[in-house]
Amino acid sequence: METKKVELIDNMVRELRRGTIVISVLSQLQDQAYGYNLVNSLSEKGFNIEADTLYPLLRRLENQGLLESSWDTS
Repeated sequence: METKKVELIDNMVRELRRGTIVISVLSQLQDQAYGYNLVNSLSEKGFNIEADTLYPLLRRLENQGLLESSWDTS
């Protein structure tokens, strides 16, 4: 029984963190921004996010219609 409680709490913490990441990212996207700048902006506010977490999240948010993105490789 104790193991199930620990797993439940771990899952809840994971979901809370995921939701916090989404809200934090969306709160910074009032204007166009590069992913690198977004990582730095969030870090300055005490919310550290790695690029390998950010870019898949941005793609998912775009697929959900919550933002538009473009890739600039120049």
